[in-house]
Amino acid sequence: MNQFKRKISAFFFAIRPYENLQHFLFTVAGFIYATYKLAFFEISLKSFIGSITVLSFLSQVLSYNNYATFELDLVDESKKFQNKFEGINKTFLLKISIFFFVLTILSSLFINIISTLYFILLMFGWILYTHPKLMMKRNIIFPFILDILTMPYLTIFGSYVSGYFGFDLLIFSIFFGLIEIAGHLNHYNLDYEVDKKTKIFTIAHSVGRKNLFLLTVFFFGISSFYFLIISIFKIIPLYTGFSYIPGFIFQLIFTFKILKKNMDYNFPLKFRTFYRILFFLESLFVVLTLLLL
Repeated sequence: MNQFKRKISAFFFAIRPYENLQHFLFTVAGFIYATYKLAFFEISLKSFIGSITVLSFLSQVLSYNNYATFELDLVDESKKFQNKFEGINKTFLLKISIFFFVLTILSSLFINIISTLYFILLMFGWILYTHPKLMMKRNIIFPFILDILTMPYLTIFGSYVSGYFGFDLLIFSIFFGLIEIAGHLNHYNLDYEVDKKTKIFTIAHSVGRKNLFLLTVFFFGISSFYFLIISIFKIIPLYTGFSYIPGFIFQLIFTFKILKKNMDYNFPLKFRTFYRILFFLESLFVVLTLLLL
């Protein structure tokens, strides 16, 4: 019985529910955009299966990440892998990943074969990212190409299964790729010390923590102004386009405060908490303006 409970617990830790749902919101953005364009939202079997596909895809990526970096993550005490996966062989994590790999293929086949092939491409891309022998996480360009190929697609997919597809959707979705790149850059600063200890040298070690922090803020700025620009071209309403500008101004204030101090190891975590709160509040405004005004 105890072993069964540990496996259930390990299953949920393997798919990282909080991070899973956080990225699922990119697909929810697609649902919302389709509702804005069509002026109605209808829960259909297609949108339901589409949701399962995305959640399965994210679970596959995250569980494989836990499997591939299992020994390295044991070094990072903040992740508490010793407690989360006590008595669990890492092969169990691989089995979870394989299960979701198959489920993603089967569920996406219900949508269409093109989406199935694309999800397979993405799953192999993220396997390359964390595979212990290849570890493309260390490459300066590959991770961010993967971000652009993944997150906008989750938004496009969400809109498509909700009944809307168009070139303007592609333009809209790029915003989420830019946001993901910014968050990914900050994540490298979060992992700076652990990656250094485990000899995984990333862009953070190439350019330094300060420069990477500035690059993170730069991409948040690019994404905020991109959202404004697409509103000028009437992809979204103009009043919606200003949604992320105030938050970026607060980010600049935060940046100047950080730069005035010696950058301690906690600053990426503080910055992540700060921008997540801002992004959540600003995104609520986006939802309200798109659906109610």
